[in-house]
This record gives sequence, structure tokens and C-alpha cells, in this order.
Amino acid sequence: MLNHKNTNYNSLPGSLEKGGAGDESTDEISKREARRLATIVGSFNIMILILFYLFVEYPEQVFALKQDVQYVFYLNVTIMMVVGFGYLMTFMRDYGLSAVGFTFLITTICIPWAVLSGRFFASVANNGSDGYPGVLDGHNETQAWGKVELNVNSLLQGNFAAATVLISFGALIGKITPSQTALLAILEVPFYSFNKEVLCIGQIGTLDMGGTIFIHLFGAYFGLAAAWVLGPPKGNSGDNAEPSKVSDVFSLLGTVMLWVYWPSFNGATAPIGQNQQLLTTVNTVMSLCASCLTTFVVSALINGRISTVDIQNATLAGGVAVGAASNLHITPFFALLIGTSAAIVSVVGFNKIQSKLEHGLNLHDSCGVHNLHGMPAIVGSVSNFIPLHITSLIPPQQDLTKTIYFFSFFVHAHNFRLL
Repeated sequence: MLNHKNTNYNSLPGSLEKGGAGDESTDEISKREARRLATIVGSFNIMILILFYLFVEYPEQVFALKQDVQYVFYLNVTIMMVVGFGYLMTFMRDYGLSAVGFTFLITTICIPWAVLSGRFFASVANNGSDGYPGVLDGHNETQAWGKVELNVNSLLQGNFAAATVLISFGALIGKITPSQTALLAILEVPFYSFNKEVLCIGQIGTLDMGGTIFIHLFGAYFGLAAAWVLGPPKGNSGDNAEPSKVSDVFSLLGTVMLWVYWPSFNGATAPIGQNQQLLTTVNTVMSLCASCLTTFVVSALINGRISTVDIQNATLAGGVAVGAASNLHITPFFALLIGTSAAIVSVVGFNKIQSKLEHGLNLHDSCGVHNLHGMPAIVGSVSNFIPLHITSLIPPQQDLTKTIYFFSFFVHAHNFRLL
């Protein structure tokens, strides 16, 4: 697909990686895959053009101060998507270009698509949400089903959907073609929006500031379900996924980018000018620090050395786990405890559980999303059961419903069985 100085890139059919030149049959397969990708993405682009023309407009106050402040969060989260997630997956030495390139494609598919699908399912569930401007009163049918008002906050919702798909992509990279990658993004975004708006918020009343449940839990197990159906990579694809010193350095760069910007991810939609914005930053940083420290300790104890894979991934587990409770008065100690617990689970997952799943269930997880996103998200979901039942930990400006986070992930498990 990518022609640079007349060099063919086709490790996977139509992928961005460098393959053997002169193989006519492989070149033909690559061309067919390129045409298939162009058809899918081109058709999607035309559909988005039509839907945006019919249903999307600017809000009345385009340049409100709130939008200026939230643009900083949008910028930080977008860097996490296209740089952080992209480079994190470059540890696979022969799929580095695909990791960065298709991360870019997935993000640009998800942002406009989630603006539409998220608002649609928010209206179906009668959810009042600033995330999809216009749905201000779920009991006002005219307002709920009016045009989508496009602002920075709705673009942030698009980035959150992109994060969900990128997590799923992490379980599949190296095993799916570019056209399948595009289809993954197009198909998963409506499922993500339905799960979040209708099932979690509409039916259960789940509260999840940082996306522990909506994003990480759903994205991980959606991707793992697809990976289980596909099976392990065929041929020498598994060998191509092995890391090198250079690929590990680039992957660690992605880790550092994600670690730095994760507080913005968890607090991007917190009310501006209120304590929740500060709480998300403080709690997330403390949890990330704890997970980083714990990863170095546990990795050294388990392996007898410091594992690069553990440092690239488990150091971020605290940000995943603390997200849902990041805007609550959980105390600094509890934030540190969540990060510590998530890191332990993540390191054990990479070193003990992942190989058992691969050999026992034939479940090949390319980037270990079960260890970085799935299990830490379960830790975070269970952990949130505690502060939600201690009224002194609840910020007074937030109207909390009688929600039990503990049971939220069972909803996701039910959804995956249906898929």
C-alpha cells in the first residue's frame, strides 16, 4: 500500500510493512487488499459527509471560554491516541509502521462516527449529557432528537471511542488486514456507544469518569473475543511480532507519552472550575506513580530481572484502574493502593496468565491488552464499590445514584457472549 522509493510493503496483505519484492502473487494480493481498504474507507467517508450535512451543526456559542479550556484536554488526549497508543504497539519489530499508521486511521474513523452514534444512543436512552450537546433534558423529545451540536466536548467523546477501538486493535495487530482494521473501527464504535449510553448509563446508572468500565473493560474484552475467534497468527507472523532493541525503545517512548498525559484522559470531561478536575489529576498521578514503582519491584521478583514488557505496559495499569473513581474523594492512600494492586495484577498477567490463556484457550493476545486494560479495569471496577458506599468520599457537587460498580463488568461479559 505504501510505496516509498519503489519498495513494496506487504508483510501482511496490504499492510504498511516491508515485505519481499518481486513476489508477483503477494503483490497482487496486496493490491486487492488496498482496493478493498479504499472501498470501505471511501464508502464510510461518503456516509459521514451525508450524515454530517443532515444532522450536525455548530453550537450557538462556538468560542465559549469552556471550549478553550477543554481544547487543552482534547489536545492531550489526541496525542495519547495517535502517538502514545501508536508507539506503544511498535514493540512488534515488523509491525511498527502498521501500529502507528493504522492507529492514525482508526482515530480518524472513530471521532466523527462516535459523535453521531454516541449522540444517537444517548437520545435513545434519554440520557442528559454534556458529552453530546443538545441532549440537555432527556424528557424533552424535541431537544433530545434535534441536530448534534459539534463542540470540543463531543470531539473528546470521539477520542474516547477511538481509545476503545485501539485497545481492541492491540489484541489483533499482526493478525488482521488493513480492511479488517477499518471494519473493526466502523463496527465497534456503535457497540461501544450502545453499551455505554443504553446499558451502563441508561439501565444501570454507571458512573465512570475515566473510562475504566466504558473504555478499558469493554475495549479489552471486545478485542479478546475477536482474537479468540481469529485464533493465533499463522505461518511466521508470530516470529515477525518479536521485539528488537530499537522497537522496544520506540514502544517505551509510547509508554512515557501515555503516562504523562493519562491525567488529562481521566479528567477531560470533569466539570471545569470544580474540585473534580483537580481530584482526577491528583488521584491519577498518585495511582500511576504507585503502579510504576510496583512494576519495577514485582517484575524483578518474578523474572529475576527487570522485564521490558512489564515496564512498557504494567506501569500504566494504575491509570486504567483509578479512572472510574478518579473524581471522588478516595484519599491519596486509596489512590496509591489502587495503582499498586493494578500493577501487581498486570505483571502477573504478562508473566503467568497470558501464556496459559494462549495454550489453554487458544487465545492469542498480541499486545497483552488483557493484562494492561482488562484485568486492571476489573480491579478498578471492584475497587470503586468501596468509595461509592462511603458518603464522606463523595464530592458534594455531584449527584450520585445508587450505582454499584462491582457488577458493571458482568454486563460487558453478557454482551460479549451475545457477540
